[in-house]
Amino acid sequence: MVCPKDDKLFDYIEGILEDNEKDLMERHIQSCPYCEQQLELLLKENELLEQTLKSPILPDDFAEKIVDQLEPHKRKKNRPLKWVLGTAASALLAGGVFMSVSPSVAKLVGGIFSSETVDEGLRMAIDTDIATPVNLSATDADITLHIEDLIADTSRIAFSYRVTNQQGKVLNPFIGDADLYSIKVLDEHQNEVELNSMSWGLHDDYGIYEISLVNIDNFTKGTVRLDIHHLAGKDGQWQIDIPIDLTSAYEQQKVVALNESYEVEGVKIHLDKVNYATSTTDIYYQLEYTEEVKERLKQQLKQKELQFNNEIVQFLYFPSIGYRIENGKGVVLGYENIYFSKERGHPVSENMLSGMGQWDGEPSELGPYKQIDSFVPNKNAEEELYFVVDTIYRPKISEFSITFNPKELPKTFEYNGYELTIDSVQEKTDYSLQKSWMPIQRQKSVEIQLSGFALQKAPNIEKWALEDEKGNKYTIHHGGSTLDETDQQGRFKRTFELVSSELEKIPEEMTLHIIAETEVIPLKNEIRIPLFKN
Repeated sequence: MVCPKDDKLFDYIEGILEDNEKDLMERHIQSCPYCEQQLELLLKENELLEQTLKSPILPDDFAEKIVDQLEPHKRKKNRPLKWVLGTAASALLAGGVFMSVSPSVAKLVGGIFSSETVDEGLRMAIDTDIATPVNLSATDADITLHIEDLIADTSRIAFSYRVTNQQGKVLNPFIGDADLYSIKVLDEHQNEVELNSMSWGLHDDYGIYEISLVNIDNFTKGTVRLDIHHLAGKDGQWQIDIPIDLTSAYEQQKVVALNESYEVEGVKIHLDKVNYATSTTDIYYQLEYTEEVKERLKQQLKQKELQFNNEIVQFLYFPSIGYRIENGKGVVLGYENIYFSKERGHPVSENMLSGMGQWDGEPSELGPYKQIDSFVPNKNAEEELYFVVDTIYRPKISEFSITFNPKELPKTFEYNGYELTIDSVQEKTDYSLQKSWMPIQRQKSVEIQLSGFALQKAPNIEKWALEDEKGNKYTIHHGGSTLDETDQQGRFKRTFELVSSELEKIPEEMTLHIIAETEVIPLKNEIRIPLFKN
């Protein structure tokens, strides 16, 4: 999955994604530090809004009482009651200005890009000629949008901006709802460019937009067209056309074709190439099951779907890897998805900026999975680097189930490196505002809380299902946490929150099924691949 577009992250937070979309999103967030950071930002904003607009808990019959007192009337169509703060859909940046400037002029670029609040790759780029002060603005309704500094690289483009009023006071830089602006990236022939992902960040009084150009071919010159209709709480029209020229950035990048293939633990690894850009190092690789493992997994999935259904079993069953980037002396410069420390209960990343991947073909065919990971560049550009694979993560079907009486809790069980306790089962009622004739919607669900401990490299439980005493089966959405806190046996604290929106009342008897898990396979013989050609 590529980093989410539009306001998908907000839809995820609001719980309005379809089940399959939600599963895709959760899997992506777990493997993408960039989107994980973005999600944390949005959750903090939502928490702030909840504190500001806090309201009392409503009784279960509140919606019915209110609707009974309402009189039908016609109303004008309003904007949805939704705050768009910084998802990939808040797409202000689609490209950037490039001006040929001398290194001495490039040093004038700084501001927020020279601060510790942005990633090191952008800080490294500000002293090169791919960085330039832009100084473009548009004003309407006494509000001015200032685009200040810009970095235009082959792998990404980022720019900083501010929003001010007539007196020069800096205002909130949030752009607004996705239906109130249009951002288009046009090539030099005025054809719209299909983009992979965008991200937004708030740094001090600045907004920063960034667009990934990774895996976008044949794009060197063009225009980004901004058309914004709501800014800083006011309606208006702010239009800016920004010319793009990445010629100099392409001259500075180095692409090394690798074409290296390996097979280990039922997974084929193929390294395609590495792109050494000014602000990122981008590694292109592909993962695929061996035919034996693929066919076995397909058969297991078919049997599981007969036992449950496709919706319950559906999950992204692609393999992944944990690896390090190191120099010839073995000094680690970055890593992705590895257990780097015995004190951490989950895989971590270092100096990784973003990652995106997609199936080659339909996911159900379990074909090749193509991945592009972007890291902070090595400061020593002449140093030879190595790609060291130390862990394979391989999804598998589980056959574990546990039956319990919800009135007889807590109940503890053990499974594959886990010791978990079912702490509670509760009925939940949530209210939300909707654009419909019934503005207040009520959603009932059943929520199961589990806590316990697990070994550091215990399988990651990916999919759960719920069954009642009558044999009815229900989809479960789950969340949870892995803490660095350990027990006397060195196991890490784990929590799970399982929610079924298909249930409104707690059954007399419940069975939890673990549908899928991802096993962690440390490699006894690591694979060390040079990211250069001799």
